[in-house]
Amino acid sequence: MKFSRSRAVSPIIATLLLIAIAVAAGVLVYVYVNSLSGNLTSSNGNQVTQQMQLHSYSFNAITGRGTGQFVEAFLENVGGASVSISAIYFDGSALTEWYVTGGNYGQYNMLPNSAQNCFMAIPTTVNPATVVSTQSDSGSPSSCTAVPSSQACTAPNVCLNLAGSTAQTLTLATQTSVQLVIGLNTAQTAGTTHTIKVLTTSGGVSVFSVVTGRSG
Repeated sequence: MKFSRSRAVSPIIATLLLIAIAVAAGVLVYVYVNSLSGNLTSSNGNQVTQQMQLHSYSFNAITGRGTGQFVEAFLENVGGASVSISAIYFDGSALTEWYVTGGNYGQYNMLPNSAQNCFMAIPTTVNPATVVSTQSDSGSPSSCTAVPSSQACTAPNVCLNLAGSTAQTLTLATQTSVQLVIGLNTAQTAGTTHTIKVLTTSGGVSVFSVVTGRSG
């Protein structure tokens, strides 16, 4: 009776096969990670946070009317695609957008004396000013509302005067800037640090630090 003998793969060939398998697996992992990183950078990943930059800001006390403050911050979209602001947070609390009619903010925009803090996004050429005269108002003191141009706010409410109806600017084309105005109905302690978080419709998150009483 004749038996056939089968020979095993030599140790050298086995080692080379294992090395080839390891290299192939490494290449697959590298390609996958690079692809995932690219997708995160172009859509909802953390890299999107770098598209928005804070160029300057200032805290403005509201004299002659309550204890509120408003913050002016100038943001620029430095990314390669347009972005649209979906929400603004101050120290982790969502801000209410000031009332908009037909895509425009009113000339006078009232800051409530409690409950809500407000924000608006306007062109950088607009120079908002506080209203300190006392007249009758037509808006609710508990909402971020607009007041007709023929009226102002009764104490202790504060109004921002935009010198006319002003276009809402929530979408920024690439390499363009916007003025973010935040109305706070309670004054912040001088020297304290606060965060402004900007969310975009594409999932981008930008967080900036500001210091009360300073300009940056």
